[in-house]
Amino acid sequence: MKTKQIPLILMLLAGAMTSICLRIMRYEMETFLWILLMVLIVFYIIGGVIRHVMDSFEAERKKAEEEQAEKEVSDEGEVIRKEEASDAAGKDTEGVQT
Repeated sequence: MKTKQIPLILMLLAGAMTSICLRIMRYEMETFLWILLMVLIVFYIIGGVIRHVMDSFEAERKKAEEEQAEKEVSDEGEVIRKEEASDAAGKDTEGVQT
């Protein structure tokens, strides 16, 4: 999953919404720019945190898939010794009298 652009998109959307709101409310240009700068920085940081969380979930998912694939491969190639199989069968019938 491509998460590189999440901070950028979030920052630009927040900046656009802030710009529209501040222009409608007729803020002075200097105040407008300072508020816009702070909003862009804050939302870029928030986007970076979201990207990091999504990347960590993706890494955990890939790790779980690899472990599952390894388990399936090891289950297919597993060799059962004859003594282990007879021991397991003997344990199941110990309490049964005929």
